[in-house]
Amino acid sequence: MNKVLMIGVAAVAASVLSGCATTQARETQLDRKAMSAALEPQDVRRTVEKMVDSMLADQDFIAEIGGKKPVLDVSGIQNRSTMHVDMASITDSIRTKLLRSRKFRFMDRTNAAEDLQFMNDQALNGLTDQNKAVRAGQQSAAQMYLYGALTEMRQQVDGVTDRYYKFTLNLKDLKSGELVWSDEQEIRKEQTKSVMGF
Repeated sequence: MNKVLMIGVAAVAASVLSGCATTQARETQLDRKAMSAALEPQDVRRTVEKMVDSMLADQDFIAEIGGKKPVLDVSGIQNRSTMHVDMASITDSIRTKLLRSRKFRFMDRTNAAEDLQFMNDQALNGLTDQNKAVRAGQQSAAQMYLYGALTEMRQQVDGVTDRYYKFTLNLKDLKSGELVWSDEQEIRKEQTKSVMGF
């Protein structure tokens, strides 16, 4: 009786394990048909790429800033929509693409406390050549900063939900207080409500 029970349990366990083993993962294409009227990661990625490409392609703007590599800072992009969007990730993507262009240098304030700790350690621990130690007050200062927002408008007419998203980016010269570049990209998504389940 126990042997029969043990064989049955082993058979069930084997079928469960083999069922788990057949589970497969597949890669999903980034550029695919929209799945809903909500803002999707692919929408954000394409929009960020377009805006940064627009900035880098603006030769008049590059000439106006002297063709040099100004030091930039990126302020967190604001989310004024009803969607939950990882704005920190969007900000990181913008910074990364601009940095890779080699046309700008960037300040990174996220590790300011750690930077100061390293400097204090070099100055106080006695292990560092004081002629080479980096001291507070020597870091570059941002000359410009980039900021922007995601906004949303929504309307529903005859069972059709129309969502309109807009990304805006602005680049400000800290010394003059002037806006030296600005751009916006729009995303419009439409969703039709099914009638009677069809």
